[in-house]
Amino acid sequence: MWNDRIIHAVQSLPAGTLDLSDIGLERYSLNSLEERKQTALRLTEAGKYLPPPERERLVARLDGMSGMDHAALMLTPDMLVALDRNGVDIGAHTVSHPILTSLDDESARIEIASGKNQLEELIGKPVRLFAYPNGKVGQDFDARHVEMVRQAGYFAAFTTAVGRITSDQDRFQLPRSRPWDRTPFRFGLRLLSWMALGNKQPATTMSNKDSNMHNRALLIAFHFPPQAASSGIQRSLSFSRHLPASDWEPMVLTANASVYEAQNPSQLASIPPKLLVRRAFALDAKRHMGWRGRYLNASALPDRWISWCMGAVPAGLSLIRAQRPRLIWSTFPIATAHLIGLALHRLTGLPWVADFRDPMLQPAYPTNKAQRRLYAWIEQQTIRRCSKAVFTTQGAMASYRERFPELPPAKFVVIENGYDEDAFGSAPPAARAPAAGRALTLVHSGLLYDTGRDPSAFLDALARLKARGVISAATLRVVLRAPGNSAGVTALIERYGVADIAATAEPVPYREALAEMGAADGLLLFQGTPFNNQIPAKVYEYFRARKPIFGLVDHKGETARVLANAGFDDTAFIDDAAEIAARLERFLERLREDSAHVASLELVERSSRAHRARQLAALFDEVVNGVATQKTSKAA
Repeated sequence: MWNDRIIHAVQSLPAGTLDLSDIGLERYSLNSLEERKQTALRLTEAGKYLPPPERERLVARLDGMSGMDHAALMLTPDMLVALDRNGVDIGAHTVSHPILTSLDDESARIEIASGKNQLEELIGKPVRLFAYPNGKVGQDFDARHVEMVRQAGYFAAFTTAVGRITSDQDRFQLPRSRPWDRTPFRFGLRLLSWMALGNKQPATTMSNKDSNMHNRALLIAFHFPPQAASSGIQRSLSFSRHLPASDWEPMVLTANASVYEAQNPSQLASIPPKLLVRRAFALDAKRHMGWRGRYLNASALPDRWISWCMGAVPAGLSLIRAQRPRLIWSTFPIATAHLIGLALHRLTGLPWVADFRDPMLQPAYPTNKAQRRLYAWIEQQTIRRCSKAVFTTQGAMASYRERFPELPPAKFVVIENGYDEDAFGSAPPAARAPAAGRALTLVHSGLLYDTGRDPSAFLDALARLKARGVISAATLRVVLRAPGNSAGVTALIERYGVADIAATAEPVPYREALAEMGAADGLLLFQGTPFNNQIPAKVYEYFRARKPIFGLVDHKGETARVLANAGFDDTAFIDDAAEIAARLERFLERLREDSAHVASLELVERSSRAHRARQLAALFDEVVNGVATQKTSKAA
């Protein structure tokens, strides 16, 4: 090939100076081995981008000056056939190895097709693979030549972009990794660096339409459909649905569905059809690595799903390599999600936005000392290394600003949770007609806990009102939908003797749960002292449902503050049965009189997840523009 002829000629020429200035090149020194290497490299690079006739004149000039026979440099036809017969796949590389972008379309088409035809005549079988000469994406070939390769009948083609092949890549623009290291260990390190940092060239050529593509963001979220045990899936899901409207194209890195103990397959229909979702390997230490519910604490640090990190980091590197996101976003819970975000941020240098649906370290959680220490480390690393830390409440943000006073306050921002309008259908928010002699229905939809969302005092209050004749099965029905530990909650209901009034109910698809809220007379909200810096996402769904709300809260907590600011004053301390009974009696009277407060239409609009996604997109714009500004300043 022409580059081999240049190298052979430079090796053969006598010491001195090689003067090629008369053909538009330079004067080159050949007085040492290193100088000869540099001359061969410079001439080869220059020859790549010369028009084929000029390159041929250069090579012929060097052939004549060296006086060497170059016929033996390349394989003979018999050697090529022998390689094929011994199991080596033969691929095409054009006829004369031109830079395809330097040719007119017809010449490029001939080079691509004729190379294939000539090889097929020699080996007597189809040639299925092609390699672009020099192979730099967008520089040595473009979308026109990719289409020519398809039309020529090849099965796949290779570029010189460094990387590994993934299932979502165009098979006519495959990257490669070259084994040029002296030891397998060093080559292994090179492979890891390629996986982490990707390729400096674009992965594929882009059409003019593609070049106007949205900014891309990699969203790391453990709670994602079909997971059904946490309402946290709605935050990640809604961002993935609404970000494109603000010119951000999300892709989601989550866990394989088998890791979820509770699943709701109907939620899968809520995932946007065009959303790229990568589900990485993960195990649940309790279910997959334990025995009869018992497992080693060490296998669940920082949480039961730490194995997700093993699958998600390589999967994330693959997504970053192929899709070129401009930033990383991860959301806690769970702690492993931020650990994955931290790893990908450190490996790739991409800016990172860390989302805290809950504070990581809380007064009563984690209780295990080793887990708490690891949580503290992950939290420290996350807060210090992320570009922005996002919280769902003002109180949570204030606590982190106080704990990290050395960091700029602007690093901490609030984007509250919200409701998704699409989930409610097209009907406008409307309050239900007042009860007319029928039993009132109160609904709570979501998890209840022994600590922080304990329904015991509420059930005790029901028992007190029942004993006084204020309520009965004929006047009140309480539904505790999907409380998590249904058996335990049912046992509490029976203990307090209110099974004729209150009952647990199994999980239902999300839209059915919302419809149940809309059909209720009033909605219950449990949020105790351990969660004072949190606001459950269902608050905003309750606002959209435009239903009266009875809050079982700590009056000093964020949830109580949000309810009060929205005009809801039917609240009671979650652990005080006497206060609950008194306030609940008043709430039920207001329901029957149709005088209980509901959310205003203005509040409903501000609480939508579409509005929250616009806030997040603006934050993404700020982060990437800030990074770009910093890089420009450093370069200047």
